[in-house]
Amino acid sequence: MAQVVLVSNGPGELYTWVRPVLAELGRALPDARLSVALVPCQFAAGNEAEVAVTFGAQHVTTPAEYVRSLAGKSAPKGLADPGAGNGAVIGLGGSAGAPVNIARRLGFPAFRYSFEPYWHAGLELLLLPDDRVMQRALKRGTPEASLRVVGNLVADAVEASEPAPGPGSPHVLVFAGSRDQFAVHLIPFMIAMVDRLAARLPGARFVWPVSRLLDASTVSAGIAGAEAATLSGIAGRREGDIVHTPSGGRIELVPEEDRYAHMRAADLAVTIPGTNTLELGVAGVPAVVMLPMNRPELIPLEGAGHWLGLVPLIGRYLKRYAVKLFVEGLSVPVSLPNRITGEDLMVEVAGRLHPDGVAETALELLTDGTDLERRRLRLRETMPRPGAAAELVRTVAERAGLNASPAA
Repeated sequence: MAQVVLVSNGPGELYTWVRPVLAELGRALPDARLSVALVPCQFAAGNEAEVAVTFGAQHVTTPAEYVRSLAGKSAPKGLADPGAGNGAVIGLGGSAGAPVNIARRLGFPAFRYSFEPYWHAGLELLLLPDDRVMQRALKRGTPEASLRVVGNLVADAVEASEPAPGPGSPHVLVFAGSRDQFAVHLIPFMIAMVDRLAARLPGARFVWPVSRLLDASTVSAGIAGAEAATLSGIAGRREGDIVHTPSGGRIELVPEEDRYAHMRAADLAVTIPGTNTLELGVAGVPAVVMLPMNRPELIPLEGAGHWLGLVPLIGRYLKRYAVKLFVEGLSVPVSLPNRITGEDLMVEVAGRLHPDGVAETALELLTDGTDLERRRLRLRETMPRPGAAAELVRTVAERAGLNASPAA
């Protein structure tokens, strides 16, 4: 009996990568033993093991078991199956070394899927989403024979979700990001924007998929309007999973893992730049993508930009200057679909933004059915399509000597 072990870390990777790959493994290798080995993740919610079981994994090991295994020479408890024949270990999140480590102890080849071309000695193949990432890997010196493009698993994850029931007319998604230090300012902005839109769109349903990375205190403070003045926002009133705006609008708070179902039902989204612009594009949902520059120092930056903001006394001024330089010198779109296609598919707005202006931009899109449908069709034509999970499983099975059933 073949055995396949999927190595993963946090909830995002489980829902977006592990779930579609497990489903495809179950179809292509119905007699294989399918396991998930979880490794430590600073963003873990703590229930990843229970979630993996619901996706069809027959055996799941915890991050603690992985850490304990590092001190010895065996794989995490229960992964080694004396009755297993050929096998494979596939990294779907976590460090590049984790799948290599587990595979070495099981005597299986190691594979890794990643959006970033980080090669690790001991990998059989590095599996990539597209040719652009492959070119970056080649520039970093990874041998071409060690690379395979299999497609973007985000498309499989989106397609696998059923549209949320009871969509509004229209169905509008709002996103406040995943960084506490910025979201607390952006949440009141979103409440004010929905307050304006709800008065003009009485049949609308506004849904906020709340990032699991946001602290509960951030969500509470944002709804209460603790930092409303930053972006001319307003406070709301929360009752359970509903935020009421002052003029009678309603924003539904849903778990982040439900976002794909709502994307499948959505007419429009309002968001800030990030990977969810690609997810929206895959789902064919046009979006208003905004980059507020009212307080540039609040915008999250990676690398040196982050550390500039921590310099005592002058940190925020340094970061404000760094962000302004970054945005003013930006020569590429901030939304991933626009960047990938070179087309104006998402509506991007930047500068000193106000909820009224963004609400008006969203309303113009929603009331221009021809333009909205044009954007939707082009997104569906140009964004990654499903099929990555099938190609990944086929590639791994062929390289590892597993007898996979051909894709339907």
